[in-house]
Amino acid sequence: MRMLSEILPFCLVRLESLEWNQNGKKVDLPFRWTPMNVPNVFETKICLSLSNPNERPYLRAWFGGESLIKVDDREFGEINEYHREISLAEISDGKVHKLTVETMPRGLFGTKSEPIFSEGSVVWYDVDMRRAINFFKNVAESIRETKNDALSKALINLLFKFLPKVALPKSTDIYIKSLAENIAEKGVVGSVWEPVDISQSYILWSHEIREIVLNSYNNFRNELKTLSMRFPKIEKVYLAGHAHIDYAWLWPVEETKRKIVRTFANAVQLAKKYPEFIYIQSSAQMYDDLKEISPELYEEIKDLVKKGQWEPVGGMWVESDCNVPSIESLIRQFYYGQKFFEEEFGNISKVAWLPDVFGFSWILPQVLKGSGIDFFVTTKLNWNESNEFPYDICRWRGIDGTEVVYYNYKNMEEGYNGRISAKSILNTWENFRQKELTNKVFLTFGYGDGGGGPTEEMCENYYALREIPGVPNIEYSTTERFFENLLTDFSKEELPVWDGELYLELHRGTLTSQSRTKRLHKAAEDELRTTEILNALYSTDYQPSIDSLWKILLRNEFHDILPGSSIHEVYEKTNEELEFVIRQCKEIQTRIISAASENLDNLTIFNPSSYERNIEFEYDKDVEIRFNDIVLNKARTYSGTYLYSADIALKPLQAEILKVERNVCDGNNSEDLVDKEFFIHKMDNVYTVESKILKVDVFRDGSIQIYNKLLQKYAFKDNGNLMALYKDIPAYWDNWDIDYRSKLSEKVISAENISIVEDNVLRKVLKVVYRIENSVIEQWYIIENNSEEVKVRTKIDWHLRRSVLKVKFPTNVLARYAKFDIDGGYIERATHRNTNFEKARFEVLAHRWVDLSQYDFGVTIINDGKYGHSVEESTIDMTLVKAGIYPDFYDDEGIQELSYSIYLHGKCDLVDIIKRSDTFNKKCVVFEGYASAQQMINITPANFKILSYRKLGSKKILRICEQVGSSGIVNINTNFDFERAYITNLLEKEHIEVQNIDGSISFEYTPFKIYTVVFE
Repeated sequence: MRMLSEILPFCLVRLESLEWNQNGKKVDLPFRWTPMNVPNVFETKICLSLSNPNERPYLRAWFGGESLIKVDDREFGEINEYHREISLAEISDGKVHKLTVETMPRGLFGTKSEPIFSEGSVVWYDVDMRRAINFFKNVAESIRETKNDALSKALINLLFKFLPKVALPKSTDIYIKSLAENIAEKGVVGSVWEPVDISQSYILWSHEIREIVLNSYNNFRNELKTLSMRFPKIEKVYLAGHAHIDYAWLWPVEETKRKIVRTFANAVQLAKKYPEFIYIQSSAQMYDDLKEISPELYEEIKDLVKKGQWEPVGGMWVESDCNVPSIESLIRQFYYGQKFFEEEFGNISKVAWLPDVFGFSWILPQVLKGSGIDFFVTTKLNWNESNEFPYDICRWRGIDGTEVVYYNYKNMEEGYNGRISAKSILNTWENFRQKELTNKVFLTFGYGDGGGGPTEEMCENYYALREIPGVPNIEYSTTERFFENLLTDFSKEELPVWDGELYLELHRGTLTSQSRTKRLHKAAEDELRTTEILNALYSTDYQPSIDSLWKILLRNEFHDILPGSSIHEVYEKTNEELEFVIRQCKEIQTRIISAASENLDNLTIFNPSSYERNIEFEYDKDVEIRFNDIVLNKARTYSGTYLYSADIALKPLQAEILKVERNVCDGNNSEDLVDKEFFIHKMDNVYTVESKILKVDVFRDGSIQIYNKLLQKYAFKDNGNLMALYKDIPAYWDNWDIDYRSKLSEKVISAENISIVEDNVLRKVLKVVYRIENSVIEQWYIIENNSEEVKVRTKIDWHLRRSVLKVKFPTNVLARYAKFDIDGGYIERATHRNTNFEKARFEVLAHRWVDLSQYDFGVTIINDGKYGHSVEESTIDMTLVKAGIYPDFYDDEGIQELSYSIYLHGKCDLVDIIKRSDTFNKKCVVFEGYASAQQMINITPANFKILSYRKLGSKKILRICEQVGSSGIVNINTNFDFERAYITNLLEKEHIEVQNIDGSISFEYTPFKIYTVVFE
C-alpha cells in the first residue's frame, strides 16, 4: 500500500485556487468563522471546461464541518470528514456557476468540529491513473483479506511482477514535493520533532509516468484474467448503496433534515455518474421532509426510482422502535409509510428494513404481512452479548402463526455501514452460516448512522473487485430483486422456523430510559385512539387532522428517540411534540362534543375501553350528578378533585348523558356515609385497610401485604411493593444498557413517612414517602370498596445518576412461566434461569400487565406506562427509573408519574386480566354538554380488544385483535346502517366480503389475529 501511495502524487494534473466570500466579503484561508448563525454560508464563482477526456476536476475542501454544496442554488453534494472531494465534471460546461456552501460546525456523529475553513480549491486528476492505482489497491486488500493461501501467494507474485517496474523520480526535492499528496507517508514524515515542509501540493504529473503506470496496469489485468480461471468466482454478493440516517440521536431533528439533503444529494450525484449504481433508503418521513425542503432534489429522486436506481425500502414512516409502540402504532407506521410510497413512487415496499432496531416484538410478523411485507431485514441480533441467534435466513413466525422471511447479514467492517471493499465482501460471505441453502448474500455500503452514504471511491472499487479472483461476484441490486433471486435457490418451506420474539441481548435499559417521554407517548397513543373513535361515533370530519397528529407521534417512535438513547435536546423537542399531540387531540374531542351538545347542564361520559365498566371519574366541581334518576356517589379526593361513581355499566365505546345539578352540594356525599365492613386503622406502626374482599397491611417501611378473603390467599411471601435501588454502570452503552451485575448492588429502601390522606366509603388512601439522598418517591395506596385490586399512584422526583429504581413483588406463587402482555396477545417466558438464553433475558418487555399464576391463584401487576420487567422464580420486578449519563446526562431526571395495580386472583382468566388492564388504562372521559351518540358496537365473545375505530369518508373502519389465543365465531353488532361489510388487510387493500344480517356480521376467528373490518 505504501508503494501505491507513492504513485498518487503523480496523478495530480492541475490545481486551481478559488476566491471565497462570506456575506459578500472575501475570506483568506485558513479562516476561522464564528458558529453563531448556522449553517454558515460561503460562496464562490466557478467556470470549468473539460479539455482532456482523461482529466476530471474535483472540489477539494474543508469548511469546518459537514457541508452541503449547492450549484446555482440547487443541492449538489456533500463534504464531510470521509468525503472531502466532490466531482465537478457535471458542471464543467464552460459556463459560470455559483457555488454555495452551507456548513455546520459538526462531524457526522454530532461532535463539535473546529470552525476553520482550511481548504477550498479545484484539483484536476488523471482519472486513468487514479483508476489504475485503485485497482492495485483493491488487489492488495484482497490479498490481506482472503483466507485462500494459494490465491494470496499467486496475487502477491503477480503484483510484485509489475509494481516494482513503475519507476518514479526519487530525487529529494521531488520526493518532498510529493509528500503532500502521499497519504501513507505524509503523517509519518510530518510526525517528527522538526519535519520538512509538506504543506503545499505540487504538480508532478508527466506523460512518461502516465505511460509507465498504465502499461503496468493493463499488463497486470491481462495476466489476472488467466489467474481468474484457476480461482473462479462462485459466490455472489448483492450490493446496495445506503446511508443509515438516525432521525435523531447525537444531533437534533433539525440537523437530521440537513443530513437528509446532504446525503441524498450525494447519492443522486453517484447515480448520475455510475449507471449501475443502486441506492436504497427507508423512512417516508425523510422523503416527506425532502419534498418540503428541496422539491427539485426530490423530483430527481423520483426519476431515479422510475429508472430502478433508487429503492424506497421498508414501508414505514420511520425505522421505529418495535418494542414500546402499541400494536396500532406499529400498524400505522406501515399504513402511512406504504401509502406515502405508493402515492409518491408508485409501489409499496415488500421489505421491512430495520437494521438497527433494539429487538422485535412477537406481534410484528402479522403487522408486516398485513402491510404487504414479505421480507424482514435486520442486523441487530449480531450484537447479542451472550448467545448467537441461530439463523441468517429463516421463517419468522409471529404470535398468530403468520410468517415472513427473516434475513440477516453480518459484516465486520461497520455492519450495515459497510464498504465496497474486499474486507466487507469477503467477511460478509464468510460469516453467512447457511451456505447449504444458497451462494447469495446481501450487503449495504456507505457511511451511516449520521448519514454521508456511499463515496466515489466505493463505486470505483466495484469495477476493480469484479475482476479480482477469489472475491465473490458482486452486483448492484435492490432488496426486492435480491430476495427474488434468493428464492430461486430454495423454497420458503425449506427454511427453518423461529417462533417467538426476536430478543436483543443488549440495550435492555431502552425499555425504561426517558420514562417521561415513554409516558407521554403512551398518553398520545391513547388520545389519538379516543379522538378517532369520537370522530367516527359522531360522524365528524377530523380524520385528516388526526392523520397529521399520528405522523408526529410516529416520527417520535424512531429507534433512537422513543427507546431513550438520544441527546437531551432531542427530548426537549420530542416531549413538546407529544404534548402538542395530546393537547390537539383533546381540543378536537371537545369540538366534536361541543358541536353535538344540546344542553350545558349536562355531562357526556364516554367509555373508551374495549370492555364494559362501571361509571367512575374525577371531576373538579362539587355538584350533584345523576344518571337518569340515580345520584352518583361522590367523595372529595386527596388531590382536591371529586370522585364520582355508580354501579352503572357503560358498554365499550358508549357515550351517556349525566345530569348536573350545579347548585346542589349536599347530594349523595360518600364522606357522610359509613360502611362497617370497609375501614382503616393503625396498630403497632402497621396500617390496615379492610373491605369485604381484601385486607391490606402497610408496614412501617412502606411495603405491603395483601390478603384476599374470598380466595384465602396472601399475595406475597412476606411483603411486597419493595422499592429497590441499584448502582448501574454499563460497560459501554450507558443509557441503552442495564448491567447484569447491577442486581448485586440491590438496596431496598424504607419509607420515611406514612399517613392517611383519604378515608371515605368509596376508598381509603395512604400516602407513603421515601427519600434517597435528594430524590423523593411518593406513593398513594388506593384501596377501593368492593375492589379486588390495590392501586398505587406514584410520583418520583429523581436526582441520582447511574442508577436504576425497581419495584419488587415477591409473590407466593410457584410457576415456571410468567405471562407478559405484548398488546396483541401475550408471551410466556421462563421464570427460571436454566439456560444461557434464559439468563440473558433478565430484563424483558411487557406492555400493560405481567401475570404469574399457579393452578389455583396468581398475581397480576397492571401498569399505565412502564415497559421494562422481569420475573425470576416467584418475584415480579418492574423498572421505574433508568438514569444513565450518556448521551443525555439528565436521563430520567426530575418529576415522573405513573400508576399500577396489584391484583390477586383465583384461577388465571386472561379475559379478566385484559379487561382490568384495559379499563385501568382507558378511564372514562367526561365532557361538558349533552351529546348523545348512538353508533355503538357490541363484540362477542369478550376476548377481543378494539385497536381502532375511525371514519374515512363514508366508511367506518373497525380494527380488533384476539387477545387470549382462542378460536371460534366473532359477532359484531352495530346500531348504525351500512350496506356492506368486508375484512381487509392493514393497508385496506384486500376485500373478503362478510354477510350483513340486520346490522350484524359474523366470521370465524383464530388465535391472536388482527381483523380490520370496513363498513360502508
